[in-house]
Amino acid sequence: MDHALYVVQTAPEDRADAVMHSDFTYRLSEAELVKFVRLRAANDALFTGKRNTSVIAWRAILKEMGIQRRMSTSQARKKWENLKKKYKEMKNPPPGVSVNPTNWQWFSLMEDAIEGRLNNSEELLSTASLGDDCDYRPDKPRKRTHEPYRSEIELLVEGDDIALSDGASQERADAGSDRDDVEQERSLLERERAALERERMVMDREQAGLERELAALQRERASLEREKAAVERERASVEHQRAQLEKERAEMDRERARLDRDRAALERQRRGGMSDGSHGDDQLADVEMEPASIERRQKFLDLFEKLIENF
Repeated sequence: MDHALYVVQTAPEDRADAVMHSDFTYRLSEAELVKFVRLRAANDALFTGKRNTSVIAWRAILKEMGIQRRMSTSQARKKWENLKKKYKEMKNPPPGVSVNPTNWQWFSLMEDAIEGRLNNSEELLSTASLGDDCDYRPDKPRKRTHEPYRSEIELLVEGDDIALSDGASQERADAGSDRDDVEQERSLLERERAALERERMVMDREQAGLERELAALQRERASLEREKAAVERERASVEHQRAQLEKERAEMDRERARLDRDRAALERQRRGGMSDGSHGDDQLADVEMEPASIERRQKFLDLFEKLIENF
């Protein structure tokens, strides 16, 4: 018997279960979602960005969770992108919008994942033995129709066509996701650029204010320098006047000494004239006038000395 030509017929109800549909979405439980995020963060190194690497990495994660027959790689990728998008919206809301990130129950989990705190939370997965493509097509029963019997070879060919179609759909979905990521990053960069522009304007205004204050300080310093120079000139003038007064005081002291000598000489002459009564009246008159002149000079010196002391 030629085994290459041997064909086994399959009943329609058995063949119906072999056809998979990608429009069915599996809803993760809370425990599965936590496991999902932790595995994605711990195995981030598998997502290198090269062709088909994300498909292989998602297959490893789904197989580790045991849901590879309930969720497709495109659905897993879309789930992760939605979680990241929601996290970014809660983390960086648009200007003028106020949100409380704690209102979303997965915010802390996603923040730990995005910031790398879950990198060692799960074991690293291997992509060496992941099985065939058919092991990763979600099961979904479809409405059974009356179809003619087809051979297993026909079913295999149909399965290959479906696999090729799923791969092309996956690539288109990946490209669309990449475009969405680029748009989101561009929007975030635009907001950051606008914020930087506002900060630069504020810094420019502050710098202009500092320059005005510096100019005012320089003007005040120049004014103080001028006042200091004027005080120095006044001090020099006072020192000069003080020196002049010292000279005048010394001259007054010398004049007072001369007056004292003259007064003593007059006293001696007076006593000599009184003892010698035979001298003429003219000499006596001169003696009487000299003390009057001396008294006037003494009063003038006293007044001048008081003036100097008051100054």
